[in-house]
Amino acid sequence: MLQNQSLIRQQEQQRRISRLALVAAMGSFMIGAMLPWNLRANRSVKLLSLPQSSPKIVAPSPQPAQPPEKLKPPTVAPTTPEQSSTPSSTTPTQERQETSKLPSIDPRTLPSVGQTISQRVEGVQTAVTRLKEQRFENKIPDRFKGKTVKDLQLNSDQKVIALTFDDGPWPTTTEQILDILKENNVKATFFWVGQALNNHKEIGKKVAADGHVIANHTWNHRYHKHSQAEAAKEIDRTADLIEELVGVKTPIFRPPGGVEDNGLVDYVLRRDYVNIMWSSDSRDWRSSASAIKSNVLSSVKPGRIILLHDGGGNRAETVKVLPEIITEIKQQGYRFVTIPELLEIADQHLAQQERQGEQLSSVQSTDSNAIMTE
Repeated sequence: MLQNQSLIRQQEQQRRISRLALVAAMGSFMIGAMLPWNLRANRSVKLLSLPQSSPKIVAPSPQPAQPPEKLKPPTVAPTTPEQSSTPSSTTPTQERQETSKLPSIDPRTLPSVGQTISQRVEGVQTAVTRLKEQRFENKIPDRFKGKTVKDLQLNSDQKVIALTFDDGPWPTTTEQILDILKENNVKATFFWVGQALNNHKEIGKKVAADGHVIANHTWNHRYHKHSQAEAAKEIDRTADLIEELVGVKTPIFRPPGGVEDNGLVDYVLRRDYVNIMWSSDSRDWRSSASAIKSNVLSSVKPGRIILLHDGGGNRAETVKVLPEIITEIKQQGYRFVTIPELLEIADQHLAQQERQGEQLSSVQSTDSNAIMTE
């Protein structure tokens, strides 16, 4: 009977020890997992301190605990009066000395979670801002920003020409011109009126999808004098619509009727637009198909900007003769480019001329010095 009671007590004691060991292991795991986050959040950590005469005890940096293994209940032997507890292998003084050798961690030196998140958010916002400023923008070389371009002089072997169309988009006519350009693998630049574009947004999206460039031709296509407030409304409203439809910022402008002294050009040049005029006028707004063709082909040269119209009236003659114009210009060895592409080519050409001029000046300076030495 006494033996059975003793066995029962031993089993109960083993179960209590097992439960305590499991609780201790789980507590250690939770502390190890949560303490680094508390430190990074810069929460106050209370460290035990000893009197000045005693060595400073610094808690070691906690390491994430591994998930507890399945615990086996320890075997507990019956105790007898003769048995005594085993003394610890180290003294408290030795423990303090060994602990004091561990590196100390100042929680204040650890970045808080809030600071880290704030820094990352600021970095993302900066990147987004830069992306917005640069996104899908038709790049213009710096030398042409805030300038008016009427004619670009290129070398005879730089056989590129830009087709430009004004006053659209126009129902039927613009789509017919787009089909012709697509059949001939030609890219062009369309200077469009904001009001017309607002009425035919689907055409604008198609033009952009085909790889053409849409540029600014004001909202209402008026020739009269504009105050700066009126100019801003005419130009900015159109620019916003273009970007809304095709996601492209286009700092390229052409004044209605080529009028440069009514306040519109002044406004865009102060905002680093490039004001694009033309060097080859087809006069398609008043000419027959044969006259349009003659006007264009008689002025073909590298770097020419050809003026045509896809809107603003009946453009049947332009649609009729456009395939012939494209074919004959191609037969002369030319290729068609957009205005941004043409400006880039011209920029490279001018940069090369500048380098050659600097080299020539350097040679002349060297020769002059040699003559003076002699």
